[in-house]
Amino acid sequence: DSGDYSSWNNILTTYLGIDENQQFENYQDSLSIIKFILFDTNNANTHLNMIINARENARSVQEHISRELWLSVNKYYLHISNPDIINKYENDDPITFVNDLLLFNHIHYSVADITQERGNAYCFMNLGKYLERVVQSIDFISVRINTMDLKNENIYESFFWKNLLVSIGGYQLYLKKYKSIFGLENIIEMIALNENFPRSIKYSVNKLHIHIERLYRFNNLKDNQLLFRVGKLKNHLNYTTIENIKEEGIEVFLFYVQSELREISSIINKTFFYQIQ
Repeated sequence: DSGDYSSWNNILTTYLGIDENQQFENYQDSLSIIKFILFDTNNANTHLNMIINARENARSVQEHISRELWLSVNKYYLHISNPDIINKYENDDPITFVNDLLLFNHIHYSVADITQERGNAYCFMNLGKYLERVVQSIDFISVRINTMDLKNENIYESFFWKNLLVSIGGYQLYLKKYKSIFGLENIIEMIALNENFPRSIKYSVNKLHIHIERLYRFNNLKDNQLLFRVGKLKNHLNYTTIENIKEEGIEVFLFYVQSELREISSIINKTFFYQIQ
């Protein structure tokens, strides 16, 4: 309502690659920005295009996934590609509309967990999921890192971090664990190092290690380079505390994790996919 849409800058730049100088040329308000993020067909990272690509990927490996999983992806695709969907967005409450889309995501994850056999396909699905989740968790921490430090905790920033925690499902856990106002130090600790928070960096890396171990066992792999690398990152996080992060600097910590993730992703490609080409 204020006319200041700068809070969308990081989202548009990080996830959609929009040039900062051109971000708001075609947007009149937040609703038009959300509409672009959801439905623009010219940007590969918009919601519509990601669901279209997910459906195409599922179709190409249909013999390796459960029938129920395929149906859940296809139903999501049919919903989001409906020609009347944009009119529905424009006429409905946008929060309710987005919550309906989230429901499709939750159904997808539930169906995958219940129906997918625990073999190679399941492990590869989880490699992609947890790699992306680590990247997103880093983005969650980085979203304000250039505009505030550990000592700058005013009411406006507390309101921002509260909304962020709600959006990633960490609000209740934060209140239970810290029982305090929304301090940046506590939020960094929870998103980076809490092994029980499903969107934390530590939790996701632990899951990566589990599924990579299974892939090694299923495929009798001898080269342990990938297992060593993800184990190294896992151990680094196990022996990292919030005090260590404060001492070395949050930017240094996040850069190290990002560098390791890039290397792990590269080794995954070399180990499992280069041989197929």
